[in-house]
Amino acid sequence: MPAQFHVDLKYVDEFDTLGDFTTLLYVSCYPRKMEANTFSAREVRALDNVGKECQKILGSQCAFVGWIDIAAQRRYYFYTSDARLLVPLMSYCSEEDDFRLECFKAEEPNRQTYYRLLVPDAAKRQSVDNETYIASLRSRGDDSVAFRRVNLHFYFPSANSRALYGENAKAMGFAIGETDYIPERDPSYYIVLHAVSSLEKEAISELTTKAIYAAETYGGVLEHFDSAFVPKRGIFG
Repeated sequence: MPAQFHVDLKYVDEFDTLGDFTTLLYVSCYPRKMEANTFSAREVRALDNVGKECQKILGSQCAFVGWIDIAAQRRYYFYTSDARLLVPLMSYCSEEDDFRLECFKAEEPNRQTYYRLLVPDAAKRQSVDNETYIASLRSRGDDSVAFRRVNLHFYFPSANSRALYGENAKAMGFAIGETDYIPERDPSYYIVLHAVSSLEKEAISELTTKAIYAAETYGGVLEHFDSAFVPKRGIFG
């Protein structure tokens, strides 16, 4: 089961206004039964209460930044300016009867857990956008399992970085399409990559992820991807 991230992105811009919120407190929740591989239905319904109780304990001196679900574990993340709040949090964890809870503290002057683990990078955000785009075509009758040409539209800070990326992209199996210089944009050097793929989520996200990570080496950013529309065939089509 892949991990699921639930992140409050407002803190990307707000952390610097909060002061010294640089102590990370995190609480891990496990099923009550040691041998359980998943949470029970009752435990799933009660999981949100753990986060709410932690927020009550920590009060206004904390920023609740999100949580991660993976199999039989949920981990809540908080930043605070008062490391002593670990004490009442540990007390709550030891007394909770519905789950096995553990809590920990770490000093993070740069809040690296939030920025490096929780906040989605460009590739992860694009994967979410991919799902939205695919769903919009599917709602209009697109046959998402049909193969078609897909187009990835990138911008780079210089002609040289674009050219270097183009060579890398060809080695990864992409075809190079139109290029352009658009001075009113920053970055300004445009290139489109072409590939043949179905419009299924996993296939498209594999394409966008590898293209984005490679582009970052050259300062490039993906603006969007698009594709041809392939209607589903009728029973006699």
